[in-house]
Amino acid sequence: MQRKIFITFVALILIGVLTTGFLTLSLLRGNYIENVKEKLISNSKLIRDFLSRYDGLDISELDNLALDFSKKVNARVTFINEEGQVIGDSAKDLDELNNHKYRPEIQRAYKGEIGVSERYSDSLKRSMFYVAIPFEKENEAISVIRLSVALEDISKSNKVLFEYIIVSICAGLLVALILGFRYVRKVTDPIKELTIATKSISNGNYGKRVYYNTDDELGILANNFNIMSQKLEENINEIQDRSTKNKAILTSMINGVIALDNNKRIMFINPAAEKIFGIKEENAKDKFILEVIRNNNLDEQIHRLIKENESSKNEIEIFEPQNRILNIYSNPIKLLDNPNRKIGVVILIQDITEIRKLERMRKDFVANVSHELKTPLTSIKGFVETLKSGAAEKKEVRDKFIDIIDIETGRLTTLIQDLLVLSEIENKHNMVNKVKIDVTKSIEEVIEVLDGIANKENITIEKKISTDLPIIHGNKTWFKQMVINLVDNGIKYTPEGGKVKVSSCVENKNIVIKIKDTGIGIDKEHLTRLFERFYRVDKARSRRVGGTGLGLAIVKHIIIAFNGKIDVKSEVNEGTEFIVKIPID
Repeated sequence: MQRKIFITFVALILIGVLTTGFLTLSLLRGNYIENVKEKLISNSKLIRDFLSRYDGLDISELDNLALDFSKKVNARVTFINEEGQVIGDSAKDLDELNNHKYRPEIQRAYKGEIGVSERYSDSLKRSMFYVAIPFEKENEAISVIRLSVALEDISKSNKVLFEYIIVSICAGLLVALILGFRYVRKVTDPIKELTIATKSISNGNYGKRVYYNTDDELGILANNFNIMSQKLEENINEIQDRSTKNKAILTSMINGVIALDNNKRIMFINPAAEKIFGIKEENAKDKFILEVIRNNNLDEQIHRLIKENESSKNEIEIFEPQNRILNIYSNPIKLLDNPNRKIGVVILIQDITEIRKLERMRKDFVANVSHELKTPLTSIKGFVETLKSGAAEKKEVRDKFIDIIDIETGRLTTLIQDLLVLSEIENKHNMVNKVKIDVTKSIEEVIEVLDGIANKENITIEKKISTDLPIIHGNKTWFKQMVINLVDNGIKYTPEGGKVKVSSCVENKNIVIKIKDTGIGIDKEHLTRLFERFYRVDKARSRRVGGTGLGLAIVKHIIIAFNGKIDVKSEVNEGTEFIVKIPID
């Protein structure tokens, strides 16, 4: 520190020497300028007095007159009219001179004052000192008389003194620069390195270090900086790692997550929430929740949470972009180190649309099964009681009732079998008993079985089965059950004399099976619900032909198990066509 203080002291001495030298030079120059000024003013007045004695000065002679005066007073002489034009000058041709009206010394002279100015002359290409006085004689072209001299004409004694002072100043400056340069480099180099390092850290390079090993304050500062940089790097890496993990967890959640600040503006929204509400985070961020999700129940729940600072749960229904039923769980976001401070709200969105749909379907299923079982059981019970009450004594009545009981029992058996098949298909997440299926042969076998039933009803089964259909893998029993249900369905709902056409081919890597009948057809309003359990277009006819209402539901689930699709086309009184597409393995 002593060395630093000494160098600072030397620098202060140099500053003092420089200041003294420049003040001396300034004083000498000031005295010289003042002498020149007084001389020019005096000579200007003499010229004015001389010109005042003459009337009607010839403008053409003013140039020569200025030259004569210039030789006598050893200065440049210029005559200027009231418009600022030079009408006489001892140093330059008039054509080469610009208008002088707005020169500062001329402006003062126009006001009746003595104008003084020091500046660089564009016409003479040197620094000049100007003095201008007004010439107020009436009917004369001259308005201003101006004298000027070059500032270069300093006396020899002043020049010698000036040179000595300059040499002294230069010597002092040289010494100061040599000493100062070494000092400045020693002090500023580590500071520059620190500056570069801090800038690098501000740009994200937290591993930047400064290498400056000294025992002074700068060395201590550099060491502390390196310790700070290391800790900062460790903390930032830990924060980034934690943030990345948290974001990955939130992004991977199947439930929607939305984080809001205390003003109900969106801070974060995960992909699941984006999908539920049909929005994108970049379009929703920093917007009010009600701007993005227009649901008053949700807004009220958030408002209540912010006000009461308590967790809540609510069930809401949204209609855009799709009808959905949602469970909304909301919790305040609190800081770990300050639980009393709340910085926002986190909302967990659980889509329970399918759950509610399944609950409704379960209720409908139970109700339908109960109804379907109740009808034949009631019928059986009624006929049994009738037989027990004495009707059994008559053979014709007894046989009739027994036949009816047999039919109803058959219906019950068929219903229970269909329920078991449907339950088996639905509960198998993966298809069981997979074997190679010869599609052509399987369809032929089904037609052979059902052909007799069709003939009894005077219905013709036409077939157009491709013989080169590829082999697929799956549950053969399920596959044949699917074909049986579709062909049997066509037979049941086709009047006598009608036809059921069965065809198959390969299209776009799919096996396509078509079952088309010439039956009663189906209204378009029923097509969307055709594959629901127990859904019947004509309940009375369906029961009359022995339908359980589960056949097409079984078909749909079997096709799904084969990763296929089914479409239906129908026109009332013209017939119905089912189109099954099963992908080739």
